[in-house]
Amino acid sequence: MAYDATDSPLARYYDGDYAAAREASGDIEFYVEEASRAGGAYLEFGCGTGRVLGPVADAGIEAWGIDNSPSMLAQARRKLGDRVVLHEAGMESVDLGRIFGLVSIPFRALSHLREPQEHLRAFENARRHLPKGGRLVFDLFHPDPRMHANAQGERLQLEREQEGETIRRYASSIPHLATQELEVRFRWEITGKGGSRRDEESNFVLRWLHRYEVEHALARAGFAISALYGGFDRHPLADESKEMIFVAEAA
Repeated sequence: MAYDATDSPLARYYDGDYAAAREASGDIEFYVEEASRAGGAYLEFGCGTGRVLGPVADAGIEAWGIDNSPSMLAQARRKLGDRVVLHEAGMESVDLGRIFGLVSIPFRALSHLREPQEHLRAFENARRHLPKGGRLVFDLFHPDPRMHANAQGERLQLEREQEGETIRRYASSIPHLATQELEVRFRWEITGKGGSRRDEESNFVLRWLHRYEVEHALARAGFAISALYGGFDRHPLADESKEMIFVAEAA
């Protein structure tokens, strides 16, 4: 069977898997508010299935999204149609030939870039798409040494229903402290109405970034940090924060 680049388990189950958890975080409302404050068009790096991009467009804002995953973009096109503008491209290299009021990188998408030079190029590219005073807004994990200290064996993360099937997602991870990388494996166990069962899996690597390496890269790319939050309710970053949310202004 030929590989279908428009279909992958991660893209197919993405919205259902993350709907409840991310809605509870308040990230969609946060990014819609930031886009509304900025004025002008909105550009999202790593837009995925359009989970954030769609609500921004629904708020009456011209919304553009880029992603390098054909399967994620296929899901976004099915959901959003012509309400948004989508491009298959990498955030480090895309050139859309225009300026936006806000560039965002939601849901830790920057962590899918593994090299420091890639992070810098992504920031520099965001700067090229912004006017002076325009804003770049993005979120990352707030690194927790306890979380990254040991490998975690397979564990059930969630169970839900979708189109008459029961979906259980199991996750395992292996940290690599020297490179600040986390190998992640998702396995979906799908049980049909008649009891039939199939497994699907997806593997990827995330790089965690620390506060001051991010601040250094932003400064090199021509940004000044205007706010740093520890949650989408805009509370200040603290030791116990799970998120690092940067609001940076183009100098």
